[in-house]
Amino acid sequence: MSTLTPKQAAAIARGVYFLLDRSVSEVKDRGLSLGCEGMFHVGDDARFIGQTGGLIACKKLSGFGYIAAGEGMYQDELLIATRGTRSGFDWLTNLNVGVQMGPGGQLVHAGFNETWKSFSADLANFLRGRNPSVIHCVGHSLGGALATLNADYFSSIRAAEVKLYTFGSPRTGDNFFARSLSRRVTEKNMYRVHHRSDPVPKIPLFPFHHVPAEAAGYQLAAGPSGLININAHFMVDSYIPGVGELGWQSLGNQDAADEVEVQAWLGQVGAGGGGILLGSAAVLQMIGKALAWILGKVAFVAVGGALTAGMSVLDHLAWMLAKGAQASVELSMYISAIIGAIFRFLGRTAVAGASLTTAFIRWVLELLYNSLAAVARRALTLMQ
Repeated sequence: MSTLTPKQAAAIARGVYFLLDRSVSEVKDRGLSLGCEGMFHVGDDARFIGQTGGLIACKKLSGFGYIAAGEGMYQDELLIATRGTRSGFDWLTNLNVGVQMGPGGQLVHAGFNETWKSFSADLANFLRGRNPSVIHCVGHSLGGALATLNADYFSSIRAAEVKLYTFGSPRTGDNFFARSLSRRVTEKNMYRVHHRSDPVPKIPLFPFHHVPAEAAGYQLAAGPSGLININAHFMVDSYIPGVGELGWQSLGNQDAADEVEVQAWLGQVGAGGGGILLGSAAVLQMIGKALAWILGKVAFVAVGGALTAGMSVLDHLAWMLAKGAQASVELSMYISAIIGAIFRFLGRTAVAGASLTTAFIRWVLELLYNSLAAVARRALTLMQ
């Protein structure tokens, strides 16, 4: 069974953007590369259209990717490449932080799922009459989230062995989704490449999770400043040179922070330390890990802790954290520490003596999310 190299997967994730408003023939006539030449055959009928925008209004159709059959050493294999964000309509999709049942029956980001559903029939039609041995799902940014939903679909119907390659992908579904997909596809077939300074993989906030569920993926260096940087999201400026000629083993698979590390960091933050710098990518990474760890603890004391369809994610998180603060002095201390870390990361003065109410916690989380969304919006707007 073949596996795409980091360089091959990155070239494919970049090349699919050329099909936004061009046919496959037009791309070839302009001398542009889709990145899969010599491995998968892409004809004009391979391109599919997807719909982005709000859940109800502001919808727009555009080229979202292609489905290609393998040739040569990739004979009997399929490639599905999906593109990322290139317009304001796409960004509206990213802002739809509600949840729906995804193709595999677990809760996923509603906006991503709406776009996936708009081209899902093309996937089913192309698969009809074929019996592939491997299906490669590739994408960058929003395209990474769509590739993840493609992997969810193909693995849920047991169409073939599925391999997933994403670059700078946002989180796609909840914890149950991440674990279910990771079990079906397996960690060894998931290649999530992310840049430490890239703002897009930081959203949406917990309870959305990356896949694979038990591994941090392949993280590229943060660069000299170590700060959140919109350029870190670009394929040409960041991910393609970041992977270079390296293989997957050389890129390295990094372990998530364990309980001891998170507790120690929260203790330092509570005492006024923690090495928190305004806009630090490393600090934002620790905030995310600490939030996930704290909410894992809260789930044992907050009844109804599972994410439910139709509920605002920020409202849900704030409610859970407030419940945790009420239930345990220890949890209250950890939650106070994480809120202090968020204020310092944002360069704001902490509110002295504030009660850990649902309304207050939601306000703090909204400050963090809006800050990340603003930087991510700039990155997506400037993508070439």
